[in-house]
Amino acid sequence: MSNFPTLTKMGVKSLDQIERFALRHQGNTDVLKIYYKRPKGSLLSRSKKFTFVRGRRGVPLEVQNSKAFENMQRISPQLLAALEELKQLEATRHEADPIDPKEKIRSDIDHLEKVMSSKINELRRILDSID
Repeated sequence: MSNFPTLTKMGVKSLDQIERFALRHQGNTDVLKIYYKRPKGSLLSRSKKFTFVRGRRGVPLEVQNSKAFENMQRISPQLLAALEELKQLEATRHEADPIDPKEKIRSDIDHLEKVMSSKINELRRILDSID
């Protein structure tokens, strides 16, 4: 049995490739988006989106001699369980692989240099083709 049953039920199979996740609220739904770290040239999707409708229930207002109700929104229990499992997964990943801050910054700088060099070369080719 998986240590992450909610994620498994949702169809998330590549637990070791999850890079990050984001949660946003749209109207009466919550949207969970899971991003994967895929190798270059992979045909698998880089993200997966899940939507959860918020439940509504009427709660009596505490007004004297009133039978008024206020609508309250409830977050999906499945979403709460999935978030908890994603946080556990993130915590275990950070325990197993501590990141050296200097090495992370060096890696980011190297990546930025590659991207900038590629973009500059592309702009030069476009400029040369305009003549």
